[in-house]
Amino acid sequence: MLESLRERLLSVQQDLSSGLKIFSDKSREAKINKQRTAQSLPEFSAGLVLLSRYEDSWAALHKGAKECAKTGELVDSEVVMLSAYWEKKRSGLLDLQDQLQQIPVFLAGLESTTASLVQLEAHFKEMEHHLLHLEDLCGQCELQRYKHMQILQRENYKKTKRKELEIFKAELDTEHVQKVLDMEHTQEMKLKERQKFFEEAFQQDMEQYLNTGYLQIAERREPIGSMSSMEVNVDTLEQMDLVDMSDQEALDVFLNSGVEDSSLLSAMIVFRFPLSQSWTRSSLQKHPEQSLLAKMPVKEMPQWSS
Repeated sequence: MLESLRERLLSVQQDLSSGLKIFSDKSREAKINKQRTAQSLPEFSAGLVLLSRYEDSWAALHKGAKECAKTGELVDSEVVMLSAYWEKKRSGLLDLQDQLQQIPVFLAGLESTTASLVQLEAHFKEMEHHLLHLEDLCGQCELQRYKHMQILQRENYKKTKRKELEIFKAELDTEHVQKVLDMEHTQEMKLKERQKFFEEAFQQDMEQYLNTGYLQIAERREPIGSMSSMEVNVDTLEQMDLVDMSDQEALDVFLNSGVEDSSLLSAMIVFRFPLSQSWTRSSLQKHPEQSLLAKMPVKEMPQWSS
């Protein structure tokens, strides 16, 4: 529309310029003809007035044509500016139309993007769950490794303590064996001392009996060895058998010398050695006559100092 208007304005401008040019050419020709006619013909006032009138009209038309040309140029500049402005608007409208046409595609892409975001959110949640599970597994692995290390340390500690216990047990066994040996040796020495003490007492009584023929009951003799210093286990002494074959044979020979002497000797042996029951029983079994002395009341039997 604007292009057609512009073309029309240009055609009008060209028509005006061509018309003015024709008018100027005709006025020149009219002046030339006038000069020629003025030279050949006489002056006529009517023609002069008419010619001046036409010249004034053509001058007014020429002036109007110039003003129209100027106005046309202004209009043309304005039209060019309007054309550029509306061309810009038209390009904007075309872009807007294209964008409006692309709105459905954009909405579809937006929906697909929204669905992708939902899927990504689900994947992120699942990944977070898997990461938490992995973290739990790592913690369990670390705990198992720590437990395994503790078990190894405990086993090593057990082995070390077992070795120490075995060494300690061996030391205790060695010490116990040594103490038992020392105690047995000490007990054996005490028993030997006790046996020696009783043998000395018996020898003294026998010597007194053989020299005097009787035993002094009222006389109290001091023991050769202190019984308080001999800390001997009585249960152990009760279980012992003071049997010496050489002493037993000598005793049998002495006892066979006479019934009275053997009876008195048996009574002395019974009261002096109450702990050696096996010895007295064996001697009584060999000499039945000694049982008479064993049946005597305690108050009638002679007493010896121990």
